[in-house]
Amino acid sequence: MLILTLGIVGGQLIRIPFGPGAVIALDIIISAFCLLGAVKLKFKLFNPPLFLKYAFLFLLVTLLSLIFTPLNLSQNELMISFSYIIRLSIYILFCYLLFSVKFDDFKKDIPTTLMLSGTLLSILGLIQFIFLPNLQFLTSMGWDPHYFRTVSTFLDPNFAGAFFVLTIILWYQKFAIAKKWYLLIFVILYLALLTTFSRSSYLMFLVSGVSLSLLKKSKKLFVLTVVLFLFLFIGFQIYSQLISKPRNIDRGQSASFRFNTWQQGLTLFQQSPILGVGFNTYRYGVREFNLGDEQFLSSHGASSNDSSLLYVLATTGVIGLTIYSLFILNIFKHSYLNNPVAFSGLAGLLIHSIFANSLFYPPILLWILIISTLPKK
Repeated sequence: MLILTLGIVGGQLIRIPFGPGAVIALDIIISAFCLLGAVKLKFKLFNPPLFLKYAFLFLLVTLLSLIFTPLNLSQNELMISFSYIIRLSIYILFCYLLFSVKFDDFKKDIPTTLMLSGTLLSILGLIQFIFLPNLQFLTSMGWDPHYFRTVSTFLDPNFAGAFFVLTIILWYQKFAIAKKWYLLIFVILYLALLTTFSRSSYLMFLVSGVSLSLLKKSKKLFVLTVVLFLFLFIGFQIYSQLISKPRNIDRGQSASFRFNTWQQGLTLFQQSPILGVGFNTYRYGVREFNLGDEQFLSSHGASSNDSSLLYVLATTGVIGLTIYSLFILNIFKHSYLNNPVAFSGLAGLLIHSIFANSLFYPPILLWILIISTLPKK
C-alpha cells in the first residue's frame, strides 16, 4: 500500500509526456497492480456489483463515441484520445479486482492508505504555500498561475481541496480517539483546505460533512461541520481583501471563465447529441468549432469541461450521460447500504464536480472506486 500512497502523493510531479497530456506515476502503479491481480486470480471472472457493470458499459460507450466522432482527427490525435479510455479502463479494472475475496487483506489497508496520502499531500501543500506561494512560472507548462494558494503536488487548488475534504471525511470517523497526534493531523488537513481558497472545495466540505452527520445521526458532527465551514468562509473573505484585491487578482473572472466553459460544453453537445464528439476529444472539438483561442487550447484546462457531467454529455452524448448517471446512482446506492463515508464523499464530489472535472481526476477517481469496495460498517 506504500507504493499506492507514493503514487497518489506524487501527483503531477512525475509525468511522462504523451501528446498534450501525460502518464503520471499513479497510472503506472495502478496498471502494475491490475496485471498482478489478474495473474493472482488466474484471469478467472467473477460477478461484480451493479455499479461496476454500468462502469464497463460506459467504457463501451466511450469507445463507440470515439469510433463515430464527427471531428476530423489525425491518427495521432485519435490514439491520444483512445489512450485515456485505456486509463479509465485500468482504474475500473483495479476496482473490479478489489472485489475479489482474495484481496481482503489489501482492502483492510485502503482507509489507512487514503488517509496517509491525503495527510502527506496536505503537509507538502502547506510547505509549498509557505515557501513557494507564487506559481507564475508554471504558466509556460500550461498550468494556471496560482498565487498564495495551496496546490500541493496536484498543481491545482480545486483538485487538491477536493482530496483534502475526502481525507477529512475519513478522519471524521476518528473523533472518538482522544489523541494529540490525531488532532494535529486534523488541523493540518483543515489548514491545507483553508489555504486552497477553493470555493467549490469549501462547499464540498459542507455537503460531505452534513451528509455524514445525518447518516451517523450525529449532532456534534453536524455542528462541527457548520462551524468549520463558517471559518472557511471567513478565511476566504480575508484572502480576498488582503491578497486578491491588492494584487488585482480577479476571482470573479474565474467564475466568469467557468460559466463560459459550461456554454462551451453545451455547444459541443449540440454538434453531436447522441454519442457526443468522442471521449477525450474535448480539446479537438473546441479547436474544430472555434470555441477557444490558442492560449486556451495550449492549457491543461482545454482537455475537459469545468463540469464533469457536462464533459460526459459533450464527449459521449445523451447515451453516455445516461449510463454514467446510472453508474453514479448505483455507487450511491451501494455506498448508502455499505459505507456512509463513501456516500458522503461522493455527495460532496458531485457538487464539486459542477465547478471542476473532479470525477475524472485520477487520484479522486481512484478514491471513489476503491472506497466503494470496503465492507459494510
